[in-house]
Amino acid sequence: MTKLNEKTKPKDIYLSVQNPKALAATDLEILGDEIPEGKVVSIETFFIIDQTTANKTMKIGFRRGGTDYYVKRQAAGASIYGVTMDRPLILVEGERPIAIVESPTINDVCLMVARGPYLNK
Repeated sequence: MTKLNEKTKPKDIYLSVQNPKALAATDLEILGDEIPEGKVVSIETFFIIDQTTANKTMKIGFRRGGTDYYVKRQAAGASIYGVTMDRPLILVEGERPIAIVESPTINDVCLMVARGPYLNK
């Protein structure tokens, strides 16, 4: 997975970019970076795309402790390559964005981006 260098983003913006390749045809779980200690972030840009194959079912959400909560799921359909969050998602210390690509094609390249301002500095 690729991550942007800390020097490439302002300190008041959370940014997690994950770009994994599906190694099997089982569900691909993509975890964003954990929200740092003492921070609260408003994720305002959040999407998952399969850059290789259309017609995949995908879902996005967040992980709190050991439990995953999904806030949007897009069923496979003609020419659907991804899912985009359409409202802000507030995450706090220790939580992280998460996305699932259900039954990807082997070697599909996926991209998850979660970005937003910290609400406390």
